[in-house]
Amino acid sequence: MPVDMKKQLTLLEEENKRLKEENRTLKEEIRELKMIFQLNSDEIFVTDADGVCLMVNAIAHKHYGLIEEEMIGKNVREMVEQKMFYPSATLKVIEEQKPVSLIQTTYDNRKLHVTSMPVFNEKGELIRVISNSRDITELLLLRQKVKEMEKDIEEYNMKLEKLLKEKRNSWDGIIAKSEKMNNVLNIIDRVAQVDSTVLLLGESGVGKTKMARLVHDKSNRKNGPFIEVNCASIPPSLFESELFGYESGAFTGASSTGKKGILEAAEGGTIFLDEISELPLEMQSKLLQVIQNKSFFSVGGRKLKHTDARIIAATNQDLEQLVKEKKFREDLYYRLSVVPIHIPPLRERKEDILNLTIHFLEEVNKKYNFNKVMSPKLLDAILSYDWPGNVRELENTIERLAVVSEDKVIDASLKSMFLKNEDAVDASELIEPFHIEPEFEDDEQRSLKEFVNKMEEKLIRHYMEKLGSTRKVAEALKSSQSTISRKCIKYGIPTQK
Repeated sequence: MPVDMKKQLTLLEEENKRLKEENRTLKEEIRELKMIFQLNSDEIFVTDADGVCLMVNAIAHKHYGLIEEEMIGKNVREMVEQKMFYPSATLKVIEEQKPVSLIQTTYDNRKLHVTSMPVFNEKGELIRVISNSRDITELLLLRQKVKEMEKDIEEYNMKLEKLLKEKRNSWDGIIAKSEKMNNVLNIIDRVAQVDSTVLLLGESGVGKTKMARLVHDKSNRKNGPFIEVNCASIPPSLFESELFGYESGAFTGASSTGKKGILEAAEGGTIFLDEISELPLEMQSKLLQVIQNKSFFSVGGRKLKHTDARIIAATNQDLEQLVKEKKFREDLYYRLSVVPIHIPPLRERKEDILNLTIHFLEEVNKKYNFNKVMSPKLLDAILSYDWPGNVRELENTIERLAVVSEDKVIDASLKSMFLKNEDAVDASELIEPFHIEPEFEDDEQRSLKEFVNKMEEKLIRHYMEKLGSTRKVAEALKSSQSTISRKCIKYGIPTQK
């Protein structure tokens, strides 16, 4: 056989192999495309330029109740006449020669979102119409249900608002429906008419400051000053001068003109001593003298001054137990608790939670120009929660829910914000284990108390640097925030980063 012929045969064989490989690859690609076509979750419906169905995938059976073989070769006009679906996006494309998108209704009243695209040949003639359809029946039903739910919620909140207006107590803005809280307000109403010393007792966040202000506002001292003093926030070394004032030159650094103290500034009004349990023992005896004698000397002064300021004290501590532990003077305790008033925690007056919730939401809406409402499920969660932080926690939570929610309706999905206390501190998660190495230098010169104070200072300073707030440190060390604040002042530890 001539060499040229052998070369030609070899070339033909190679070309044949190549064509077979291309044919195999093409068949594989076609098989994959058919698989993708059939498994597509949306309906794909292909017709010619006259509207005759050429191809359709399996999902069409769910939409029209017909299998693929029953639709291929059938004209969409016939399908519309048989009321399988209407209107036809394909016919609109044939008529308008441009893409069409519409909502189609099927024979069993399902709703399809249909987008039909025209396909033109090189001459600009229509040759195919390809339609993509998605069942949106459930979506439309859901949208309708949401609208109905929003309407129900609006009516529900209107009824709640009406109920709130009917049930709100007229205690100068204090919301109280529960029997326990109304008993407290009745006592306050009576005690406000006299000048007896009042001791407000209750957990943190129950509203002791507001109750103290209410006593003042309902008394004949309402036109006088109301001065609030947090006993945990004033260093012991400064407390005396803050309370009694001082004369010119009373101590190094004193003002040359002297300074009027809280007792003088509150003349004819009320002094509210919050966190009275944190008052240093040395100051307790001086406060006792003021309450007993209604008189005092300013620091560095020699002239006896008289005071006409009413004393209201408050604490979240068990003062009786502190008296037993010799941490609080017994005689001062009895002087302060002429009229003790226990303010119940929110978990013991759940009847008030609904009215408080609506009130706080109203305030937030007004503050931020919102128009937020709460879903019934979220309200149920709020009503069933114990609120360990009491009214303060509820108020802060309502504002947080309203601010965080992107929708008008604050949904129950946000209830984890209070059901799971995200602000709680787990020291083991936030900071590494802390080991304090005792310092024994000059141990013969240092007392046990000085050693303990040094270790305490190191511990609190370390936690403040890691956690950044007295509240978090108090939770981590299982102490009270007021105690940590007082210790920070004592040791000169910054309380703000």
